[in-house]
Amino acid sequence: MQLNLIEEFLLIALDDEKGQFVIDSTHLYFGFAGAILLEMALREKIDVSGDKLKLIHDEYEVEMVINKVIDQIKNSKPLKLKKWIEVLSKQAKELKEDTLLGLQNKGILRKEEHKILWIIPNNKYPTNDITPENKVRQHLSDVMLRGAKSETRDIMLLSLIDVSDLTKEAFRNKEEYKVVKKKIKEVTQDIKISQSVNKSIREIQAAIMVAMMSAIVVTTVTTSSN
Repeated sequence: MQLNLIEEFLLIALDDEKGQFVIDSTHLYFGFAGAILLEMALREKIDVSGDKLKLIHDEYEVEMVINKVIDQIKNSKPLKLKKWIEVLSKQAKELKEDTLLGLQNKGILRKEEHKILWIIPNNKYPTNDITPENKVRQHLSDVMLRGAKSETRDIMLLSLIDVSDLTKEAFRNKEEYKVVKKKIKEVTQDIKISQSVNKSIREIQAAIMVAMMSAIVVTTVTTSSN
């Protein structure tokens, strides 16, 4: 079963049994926004010209979340790439529901409806079929630890895992994690100078890291001052 980058990111960010996300909303929402833009760039639907994000192919895809972003970019004035990451991160709470529904339709997740204090919805998405996620994890492990050939998509997922503070979750084996933790930044930062990777993909990956770090700093400062 083929998964896209957006689905792979969400599956790794979800606790398989509890069905809850293992990272805070800042990391989750910026990581999710980044996954959408990287998936669209990998499909050559968007491009970066100067510092502006451009839609170059507006044909709809299978995924509703991508189609919603296509419409949004098409109907918006030109915005800087960093601004689009911020815009989509603010919408991520709602947008991710489309991807979660798609994963349910594939039989990978199931939805459990819960409420906090019998009022506030707090739905959970435990894993129904672990096989697709395990294949993703195994492949990443093979790339990082056993010299398996990597594709651009693999490096993009590793980049999202790193910047979203998901490395320990993605590589649960303690010994593997120790090795990967030392290597992952080196592997993902090589994208910045790689001529084999599309320039727009490199710029999106770099912008995600900057936007995420800025958001974390703002959150930290705000929390400290309260």
